[in-house]
Amino acid sequence: MKNKIWFFGDSFTYGDGCVEDRPPNGEYFKSNPNGLLWRKGLSKHFNMLEVNKSMGGASNDWIINSLINELLNIQPNDIVVVGLSWSPRFQLIDKRVGRHVNFLAQDFFEHTHDSTNVVLDDNDERYNKELFDAIKIILLEYRAQHEEILRDYHYNQALKILKKLEQSNVRFLLWDLKLAQFRYQKIDDEIGNGDNHWSWKGHNDFMLRCIELLENNENEYSP
Repeated sequence: MKNKIWFFGDSFTYGDGCVEDRPPNGEYFKSNPNGLLWRKGLSKHFNMLEVNKSMGGASNDWIINSLINELLNIQPNDIVVVGLSWSPRFQLIDKRVGRHVNFLAQDFFEHTHDSTNVVLDDNDERYNKELFDAIKIILLEYRAQHEEILRDYHYNQALKILKKLEQSNVRFLLWDLKLAQFRYQKIDDEIGNGDNHWSWKGHNDFMLRCIELLENNENEYSP
């Protein structure tokens, strides 16, 4: 049975803009449906079964927790690829569904006079408004101001888990969106629609860099 290559990350791992189910506006995928996502190209190159645990909008907490949830399923000679997202993203419990959901910082700043973009309880508008106001303060006074500290914290968390997996003969690659996002062609560069996710060329170039790093036994992404 083939070994697996595991992917944990956000929309840049999932492939937003280049997949049918998550095109932010649909333009690029509709006009350019034929290409290869970087994670699929990586899986094909190493002849491994792809296990995609990424999700658009994922916070680093969610990404790291997803990795922890799969630790018992990752086997020797597997490869684990973890892409960290933007540090200000975070999780909250959605009372409607009883589970964690991810929130982006812009959810709290794009609609400064309207808290309906953050709804965790359909039956309690006061709760939603108080929560919205409290989280805006936390974002301004804590997460946004200390983004670099949070980034280092999440990176070190992920790295320690991956190094422990390495002791069981699991290869890994850890990369950070802040270092990689703008080094590869974006959809906006190609069609000018404002989408900063990677184009097919961006996916291909990032895939080639990941192959190079893994084949040279390098575990951490560098530009």
